[in-house]
Amino acid sequence: MRQSRKPIKEALTALLDGVTFRPLSDDQTKWAMPVSRRLKLWSDAPLQPACFITVHAEDDAYQSETTPSKTTINAELFVYFKTNDPTCIPADDIDSILDGIDAALKVSPVTGKQDLSGTVSHCRREGRVMLDPGDVDGQGIAVIPLKIFVP
Repeated sequence: MRQSRKPIKEALTALLDGVTFRPLSDDQTKWAMPVSRRLKLWSDAPLQPACFITVHAEDDAYQSETTPSKTTINAELFVYFKTNDPTCIPADDIDSILDGIDAALKVSPVTGKQDLSGTVSHCRREGRVMLDPGDVDGQGIAVIPLKIFVP
C-alpha cells in the first residue's frame, strides 16, 4: 500500500521548521514563524523570513499494468524575507537561506537519500529556483521546487 500523503507533508514541514541559516541582514537565523502548508501572499506574512510549502501537482509512472504506480509529489517552497537595509546585499540573504534549506535536505551518509524520516524513498531540490532578492522594493522571495518520490 502506498504511503499516505499527510505524514509525508508533516515530515517535510517538521524538517524545514528546523532550518537555521547564517545571520541575515536583520540578524535572523531561523524562520520568524513556523513553516506553514498554507500559502500566503508576502504582504499577509508580516513575520519574515517565512517559509510556505505548496503541492499543486503529482506525477505517476507505471512499470507495467500489474504494478502500482510510483508517485512523484511536486512541491514548492515559497520563502519570503525583508531586505530593507540599504547597506546590505539582499542576494547574500537568499544565499544564507538556500544554504540552510540545503543543509536540512542533505542526504543520509548511510543511505545516500533524504527519506523524510522514512516516509518516502527520496526528497530533493530539483528544477529551476526562482530568486528575487528584493533589491528594488525590499521584499525578497525564493520559489524552490522539490521532488518527493513516494515508493
